[in-house]
Amino acid sequence: MIRNYCYRLARRLLVPILCAAPAFGQEPASEAPTTRAEAIAAKRADKVAELWPERQEAMVDLVDGLVERGLKEGLDSGKGVNGLQVILGGMRAGQGASFGAGYRRSDLFREHLGYRGTARGTIQGGYMLDFDLDFEGLHTERTDVRWYTKFEHSPHIDYYGAGNDTSNDNRSSFRYDDFSSDFNASYTPVRHLRLGATGGYFHAHTGPSGEDDVSPINEAFPPATLFGFGQDTGYPRVGLFGYFDSRDSQTGPRSGGLYGALFRQYWDVQRHQFAFQQTEFEAQQYFPYFNKGRVLAVRGAVVLSYPKENNAVPFYLQPTLGGNDELRGFGPYRFRDYHSLSLSVEHRWYAFSFLDMALFADAGKVVRLKRDLDPTDLHYSGGIGFRFRLRSAIISRIDFAASSEGPRMIWTFSDAFNPPR
Repeated sequence: MIRNYCYRLARRLLVPILCAAPAFGQEPASEAPTTRAEAIAAKRADKVAELWPERQEAMVDLVDGLVERGLKEGLDSGKGVNGLQVILGGMRAGQGASFGAGYRRSDLFREHLGYRGTARGTIQGGYMLDFDLDFEGLHTERTDVRWYTKFEHSPHIDYYGAGNDTSNDNRSSFRYDDFSSDFNASYTPVRHLRLGATGGYFHAHTGPSGEDDVSPINEAFPPATLFGFGQDTGYPRVGLFGYFDSRDSQTGPRSGGLYGALFRQYWDVQRHQFAFQQTEFEAQQYFPYFNKGRVLAVRGAVVLSYPKENNAVPFYLQPTLGGNDELRGFGPYRFRDYHSLSLSVEHRWYAFSFLDMALFADAGKVVRLKRDLDPTDLHYSGGIGFRFRLRSAIISRIDFAASSEGPRMIWTFSDAFNPPR
């Protein structure tokens, strides 16, 4: 290794000097060997040059391979190549930056079955384990079948109360753990259009967070207003989804659009207190100009939650606004209620290699009754963002946002307007 380094250093220093020598004098750069010893030494030097060419160190190759798996292919397709993967992001907001490792195989049983398992965590104590089983033998150009299972532990989730007019001074915190296992199947009848169904089981656990500088949720709010708190609930659930996706990339798109809807029914078969249905609508459109060097991105989202008769929607499954993706000038989970409306617009432009920038504005509200879901009494925020790009994939995002509650900085490994897979 030392010999290799010394040879490369000498080669880099001497070659430019020898190549430039004729420019400073008309004498030849080197003379032919005049003795047998000089000839042997010259041949030996040529042999060393053949045996020790310039090359990248093995450790650099290993790191490059891991980054390639975790930050490029894995980000854009959710899959990547077989083997060990670096995992960045993907956990619930408000727990800090997450990172971990994963492993993927797609060639089991003659490429009829594949899987991907990951483990990731945060320095605040949150962690997540998930396993994605891909029935590749049932895949065609039009069909997709998979089984996804996840457990996530979030030690500190902020809660300010229900409604659109809650006070920032009422901040409290609770612990939230959830386990889910769902079977998903989809079909593509025409290009860009995907229709599917999902079904499985969801279990939630809530409790005091134990965060030192924030009041526990059960001390800050009356228990009667915290639907589902401390009552472990298991839900069989089924749903239907459909979306039209013409974006040119799943992360960092510059053209196309995404229009989708997801309907889910939750049955509370144990307590018969928290059965409900929820519908989510998502719309994104990207308008490029100047050869896609600049993009105007527009997004709108609506979530509607309806409890069954004499039931309530548990507070931890009500839609929220604020955080990394919606109303970015407000903290995570700042507003929470049965229904939510979110609007965003971004002007993005290419700054230089590996960096895009954006100016953005967000608006939104939460309400208890659907009839109040109109564009009045909205909360607003805006700011500037920096997006670090590896080829077509956004690998990290920093946003500086401001609202009526002051400024905040966001650092995440996910792209803006990036709906969960």
